[in-house]
Amino acid sequence: MAHPYSQMYLNDAMHNLAEAAEAASYIYKFGLNFFMDIFVVSGVAHQFEVGNPKYVSGKSGIELVEEIIYRTYGPSDVIEAQSNYRKPGSEYWAGWVLAYYQWQTGKSFKEIQKIMSLEEIHSHYNPYHEMDEDSMVMLINEKANSSEFKNCAVRRLQAYRKLSGLSQSELAKEAGVNLRTLQQYEIGAKDLSKAAASTVIALSDVLNCNPKDLFT
Repeated sequence: MAHPYSQMYLNDAMHNLAEAAEAASYIYKFGLNFFMDIFVVSGVAHQFEVGNPKYVSGKSGIELVEEIIYRTYGPSDVIEAQSNYRKPGSEYWAGWVLAYYQWQTGKSFKEIQKIMSLEEIHSHYNPYHEMDEDSMVMLINEKANSSEFKNCAVRRLQAYRKLSGLSQSELAKEAGVNLRTLQQYEIGAKDLSKAAASTVIALSDVLNCNPKDLFT
């Protein structure tokens, strides 16, 4: 596994993201998925992904939420966080295992959210909070590797093509892909994730999207 940053920062990263999820829920009254949206949009998620010590270790969870809000919305009234803060609970656990999964897999938080949202992770608090973190890693990976999730690539390819106003034959011609092959990708007869990188890049170029967008 390609860990995105040194293990020496892992415990801090897990604690700080866990505290941020807890603070977002109980201080700012954010839903967990809304918190993830602004975490990603603000760019703070990327700082976690690359292991920037200022973020994974240098800021508390509450400070992370404050920065996420500032980056997303600009200056705002400061909520007295400590007076409303509470003992860590299930939201803390969800943030904790999310940080661990991201470190273990190197996937982006945006990608993880599409596989299993933070709210869905949170729904597994019972019984998984009594197990080690690797149990949640296995659960999320099982979903990522399931046929149901992989079939999302079929829907995404179709959706991007239709959004671009292209027929299958037009997309095949512009991308230099065999029409029959494209049709097989769209019905799931062939696995797009196993296509040559050049094929995926050609399709994404015509569809004006990132190659990753066809899968995540």
